[in-house]
Amino acid sequence: MDGGLHALMSRLVGTWRTQGRMVEDGRMWAGFDIYEWFPGQRQLVHRVDVQIFGGRKEAMEFLTPREGSPDTFDQISFDADGTVERSVGYFDPDGRYHNETAGARALATFDGPELISARWEQQGTDGSWSHWMAVRFTRIGAPNIEVRTKERHV
Repeated sequence: MDGGLHALMSRLVGTWRTQGRMVEDGRMWAGFDIYEWFPGQRQLVHRVDVQIFGGRKEAMEFLTPREGSPDTFDQISFDADGTVERSVGYFDPDGRYHNETAGARALATFDGPELISARWEQQGTDGSWSHWMAVRFTRIGAPNIEVRTKERHV
């Protein structure tokens, strides 16, 4: 893996308190995202645990750099409900993180070492893009900390 891409991806490493707001109706949701290097530091592992719209969403995602690409990686996410999603991530020259999947895309900006803001857009049936949700990530610690128990969500 290119050292520059490794450094950019390392900016995600940590445990993040996640807060989102749906643009259309203002509904809020919250939870945690944890990013950590898989052994060998070739893949980044992303764990999601959020309360959204009265339910719990848990997922695990792997971010794997593409061979020969200095800034692009494949992402595959496994949701607890059995859903599998594939997307492509990359960093632009300004160090912003882009995520693109079928019908949705995100642009994440590092507002500081402990803060990320993301703008998610959805694609309409006519092909146009509209602002879907705003998400804020605040780093609360290193990876590998337990943020919840099976009995309750913290």
